[in-house]
Amino acid sequence: MSILFRGSFFLLTAVKLDSNEAGQLNGYTDVVPFRGRYIAIGSDGRIDSISRTGDKTTVDHSCRDKLNSAFSNDSILIVAGEQGTILSSFDGQKFNRAESGTDRNIQGITSRNGLIIAGSESGTVLVSANGKSWSPVQTRAKGDILSVSSNHSFFIGVTNAGEILKSKDGINWEIKDYNKVYAGYNPHAKFKKILAVQNSIVIIGIHEDGSPSILFSSLGNVWAESLPVYYDDKGMLCYLTNKPNGITYDSQSDQFFLACDNGTIFKLSNCAKCNKYFKISKCDLNALVYADNFLVIAGADYSVFVRKP
Repeated sequence: MSILFRGSFFLLTAVKLDSNEAGQLNGYTDVVPFRGRYIAIGSDGRIDSISRTGDKTTVDHSCRDKLNSAFSNDSILIVAGEQGTILSSFDGQKFNRAESGTDRNIQGITSRNGLIIAGSESGTVLVSANGKSWSPVQTRAKGDILSVSSNHSFFIGVTNAGEILKSKDGINWEIKDYNKVYAGYNPHAKFKKILAVQNSIVIIGIHEDGSPSILFSSLGNVWAESLPVYYDDKGMLCYLTNKPNGITYDSQSDQFFLACDNGTIFKLSNCAKCNKYFKISKCDLNALVYADNFLVIAGADYSVFVRKP
């Protein structure tokens, strides 16, 4: 099935669901590029290798714990999830279980200057130099770490208690209670994901009324709300109402893409008039990645949408 959006913005190919997958509540939780393909992870330990043409192959391995987060670079692929599960691979096919040293759920992985960190429950950060052996670092954060990211200057993460964690070395962490600091100025926010790129840091989540929360910062110290507004086909100003679940960045065009509930993709630009809203599916979209000029989107029912070149 192909979907062509207005203005030929992008053409996506939806991977056909297996017959036993349709209607399931389980699905993908994250997707990353790795060695010319894309690796999507999800419920029941599922790991799928996806080609640029949309073909997918399920990787055979022994883990059946839910996988929450994935990280990749030129040499290694790491996935992590519940019960302290961390798996590593050098080819995207054979995975080895790492010694995480914890049975806590792990929600995010990132790397900077050769150091890999993972965020887990109760404000615990796991640190590794090789992805095989990990050491715990207990921060002062009160909540569970939901997402971590990094850029050339620092590591940064968020918790389900509204905290923002920041570190230059992955060991010593500064903690800021966002909702306390910005009480009376910005609406109360519940965080979902954080993404750090070269000149911007973005946090996505929801407000107390369920509306989307999008926060921007340049250095991670001062945060400003960005209104997710866009103009529809009739030129009417509209407001995104779908909950954002995942975020990725297109560095060439300096724009972000959000994967949202109810099959919605939201393109977030520097100019509100350039923001775009696209409905591509009925299922919730949980994660997406922009890499090698491809946009790959992973959904709640193991659906995948891949941008053609």
